[in-house]
Amino acid sequence: QELNMPHPHMVITIEGDEESDSKDLMYQYEQIKDKLQNVAIVIALDSGGGDYKRLWLTSSLRGVLECDLNIKIIKEGVHSGDASGIVPDTFRILRILLDRIENVNTGEAHEDLQVTIPGDKYMQTFEL
Repeated sequence: QELNMPHPHMVITIEGDEESDSKDLMYQYEQIKDKLQNVAIVIALDSGGGDYKRLWLTSSLRGVLECDLNIKIIKEGVHSGDASGIVPDTFRILRILLDRIENVNTGEAHEDLQVTIPGDKYMQTFEL
């Protein structure tokens, strides 16, 4: 007010569902979409804290790989007695594709999905 400038338009939403895939978040945003106007920045506070005595800051989060995968094998239904062994199993194909990005035995992601953790961020893990 001292600078005689308008205040920025800010909308703060708090959604308290545990973990991801909130059942209500998209509904809530649909209800206030006219108030949101042109969104310039979204800040998600979704990490957690070690205790309730202080404010915790997360400087990085693990990555997310999201995709829609549609496996199509044949154009029309075929009786299993006619096509078993000839037509590949779609679940098996899916498992093979997933194994390309994550080792099913170790949980380790493919090297192309790995990043180098900056030294200062690595050292912060010991300060907890």
